[in-house]
Amino acid sequence: MKFDEGISGNHVCYGGSEYPFYSDVDITGEIIEGLGPYTLLNALPMRSRNTAEIVIILRSFIFEDFNYSFRVAGELKTNVARYHGGNLAEEIAALTSLALGIRLKAGDANRYFDGSDPHGRFQAMQWRPLPSLSVSLGRPKIPMPTSVNLNEAQPLLSTVPKVKPELYVELVRAARAYQDALWMAEAEPHLAWLLFVSAIEIAANARFASSGSPSENLRELKGGLAQLLLNTGGEDLLEKVAADLKDLFGSTKKFLLFCEEFMPAEPPIRPSADWGRIEWKWVSLKKILSKVYALRSKALHAGIPFPLPMCREPDQYGDDGPAERAITSMAVHTMNGSWVPEDAPISLHTFHYFVRGALLNWWGHISE
Repeated sequence: MKFDEGISGNHVCYGGSEYPFYSDVDITGEIIEGLGPYTLLNALPMRSRNTAEIVIILRSFIFEDFNYSFRVAGELKTNVARYHGGNLAEEIAALTSLALGIRLKAGDANRYFDGSDPHGRFQAMQWRPLPSLSVSLGRPKIPMPTSVNLNEAQPLLSTVPKVKPELYVELVRAARAYQDALWMAEAEPHLAWLLFVSAIEIAANARFASSGSPSENLRELKGGLAQLLLNTGGEDLLEKVAADLKDLFGSTKKFLLFCEEFMPAEPPIRPSADWGRIEWKWVSLKKILSKVYALRSKALHAGIPFPLPMCREPDQYGDDGPAERAITSMAVHTMNGSWVPEDAPISLHTFHYFVRGALLNWWGHISE
């Protein structure tokens, strides 16, 4: 049904909906203009600690007559060019989660605007379970702010029209991976690690279609192996092995190149003692991120979960900032596993900071 109630200017409005957004963080402020057909309203929740309650209402209106077709040149074909696994509310929730650095999930629409009622019509039908959240009862693995101002997300959200459509889809895919990782980090940190790495990898693939020849990638990322191959069989053997491993090392290189280009500034709150701090320089971070990527590969392909020290709450003493290192002692032995610091090099909350900062820097870059 087409209708126009003054909100659409010279454009025809095809309807609208309101969606609840759930979070465990208090929200101040609201965005009532500047986002085109979207409005983010403060739901003014009365909520309990460590629970996900409705904190934001997304009011959205549609000004495009969607006419989907499965046929391309007369043939039925699969098309996932714009697919990111969510609807428009989940799209905006993921971007807002990334922009604010908070846990945020969208629920099903509960109010519809179709022109029959100027105030809209409430609908209680729910298609999916309500978003539920499991968080740590003790110290959190990723400390969250107790309150954020929704208006702080507006500068980034307002840049969406400037992003090329094909890059916007990748931005949403990366934001959804980040959003899911943050949502489950307290209950399933080993899965959060996989999704945080994926969030960077999605953006890196969008940034670099290809980078370097297979042999160049092998020399840079596995210098010892490359030299061994050269000593054993010369350039011919090196190139053959590099070609066989090109997908693995090509992905690693893109991941590291992206991290280097969009590396965030050091965290504003850091532990004062050296034993808790990571050297925030690329030469040091590159080694750490290379290890993280290797651990991700082992988790996916060998079934070896991320080291337990990287999946627990960070060490913290007194009023000092939480430790950036996952291991602040000589070694850790638990759950039938043993790790030295270099093999479990960074805490989950610090990696979250890096991932979010890099994605925000990339978002700013593609919207210029």
